[in-house]
Amino acid sequence: MNAIEQLRENVISDLLDLSTMKKVWPKWSQEISKNISNYPPTNKELRDLGNNLYTIFKGTSSGTRSQDEVSGGGAAWEGLVCWYLNLCLIGSRTVIIKSKKAHIPEAIQSAISVNYGNFKSNTESDLLAITFPDSPEITGEYIGEPKNVLSLLSPVVENRFHETELVIIQCKTNWNDNAQIPMLWDLIYSSQGFKGETTVGSNGYSHKKLQKFSYAFVTVPTVNPDKIKNTSTCVKRVQNLSGGNFWGLPSKTGVAMNLAEILDKNFQTTLQSYKKGWNSEVSNEIREKNINDYFKVQ
Repeated sequence: MNAIEQLRENVISDLLDLSTMKKVWPKWSQEISKNISNYPPTNKELRDLGNNLYTIFKGTSSGTRSQDEVSGGGAAWEGLVCWYLNLCLIGSRTVIIKSKKAHIPEAIQSAISVNYGNFKSNTESDLLAITFPDSPEITGEYIGEPKNVLSLLSPVVENRFHETELVIIQCKTNWNDNAQIPMLWDLIYSSQGFKGETTVGSNGYSHKKLQKFSYAFVTVPTVNPDKIKNTSTCVKRVQNLSGGNFWGLPSKTGVAMNLAEILDKNFQTTLQSYKKGWNSEVSNEIREKNINDYFKVQ
């Protein structure tokens, strides 16, 4: 196992150990299994699974809008998206990380900070998708302690920052209530500069120096999807995001893309790194890299 795969295992293990995920995973894992004929899943089954994330998520939703339900549902949706995308990209140099400093290189944290005078703020970055540089230091066998893997990955990102890619993925359950948030953050990161004391980036790192940077939005949605049209305000607010807008349903022209399409939209470098192509290799990568079933999918 190389350092990148060790980080992926750390991320998923921590994710599935969260109390929110422990509550929903027994039900979700059963529903996920219904979409997989045999283990490991085929490339088509993985893509089709993206069409059913809405149904899987709604299977454990009470339908209420209490604060606890909203908060817990949001964390669970982030977790499901993180789990799914990491399974799709296993064996690659891309890891999707649910925001936790212990898993994120400091250079990345610095690059996306927004500074208002002497006050530093970070984007609502529910998930960070980092594509690490193609360096033998981190693609070779990792023999260190699992918990110390970031100490190897961080210096490589710092030294080869211009070869690193980043996608910020904001996840929200309710599209109507939250569409303006990713729109405004994407505007901030797309800006060529601000008047006054507002700056983006710190400690000499800027997202503009990355090999590629984009901002994406992923929703369930919890509202009736049939009511969402290409003319809806929530759609208009996110239709031009640099990283695209996605949901856990089949793609609907002019509204949202199926989550699986985020692979083609934002991770071309990653897909091209599979020597025989992602479609040909992903099943075997899952078989080889998920030996101890830390994804809890077998």
